[in-house]
Amino acid sequence: MFEYPEYQKIELPKKLAKRYPAYELYLYGEGSYAEEHKILPLTGIPVLFLPGNAGSYKQVRSIGSIALRKAEDIDFKYHFDFFSVNFNEELVALYGGSLQKQTKFVHECIKTILKLYKGQEFAPKSVAIIGHSMGGLVARALLTLKNFKQDLINLLITQATPHVAPVMPLDRFITDFYMTVNNYWILNARHINLTTLSVAGGFRDYQVRSGLTFLPKLSHHTSALSVVSSAVPKTWVSTDHLSIVWCKQLQLTTIRAFFDLIDPETKQITQNPKKKLSVLNHHFIRHPAKHFEENPAIISDLTGI
Repeated sequence: MFEYPEYQKIELPKKLAKRYPAYELYLYGEGSYAEEHKILPLTGIPVLFLPGNAGSYKQVRSIGSIALRKAEDIDFKYHFDFFSVNFNEELVALYGGSLQKQTKFVHECIKTILKLYKGQEFAPKSVAIIGHSMGGLVARALLTLKNFKQDLINLLITQATPHVAPVMPLDRFITDFYMTVNNYWILNARHINLTTLSVAGGFRDYQVRSGLTFLPKLSHHTSALSVVSSAVPKTWVSTDHLSIVWCKQLQLTTIRAFFDLIDPETKQITQNPKKKLSVLNHHFIRHPAKHFEENPAIISDLTGI
């Protein structure tokens, strides 16, 4: 961070606050940005950060600060509004009884966030989600809710999230939750169009081994991408379970991808799934030193040799 971080608490509907008294929603900001956005509505592109097991909502400042610096570099032609959920640092990796409650609260948070842009010229209809550890699993669980609309999420990035199975299956709540989420994603793979990126910490992550973070490779599921941080261009390092949130190289890569995903006509993240996957492939797998080009020029033509 470059300026003093501020966390503006978003007022939730009274019924919602009463139903979930331990949970809160915050908007991250720094300096003049924080002062200007104390008066709503907002005008940027919404991104929601979900902390993991015993995680703090304040972890959003790592990527939120970098995104703000990038927006300043382009004179706020585009900018992102980073929100974060306070789960009261619950130990959901040790007790799975709170996972369903967290999932339902996040659904309500998404609807509340989108209302903050009501009346704006380029009002968003969906949010991007970044989930750390169990926060990434909660994000995937949103699709299992009966009244949830898949279109409310335009992009999902998970960091060190154990997608395959729980690290320690200590109770039936967590095993049942995993079974529900993974079965839904497997059985409905043909209908899930949510572009999802899973980033593993690598060998330094002693809590969640990389094998647990890989999304299922299904024939009909062409919008999923799984990588290890040590293989990400311009990162090249392994991270432990907590430092994956604070790794500057990895956050820079993520923010570069976010800005390349913006549709200049809607001033929001593009709805084109092919472009989304192409941009993520570019920044997390290929061409670390080049800007993303939708139709790159051919330098040389070797046909006929």
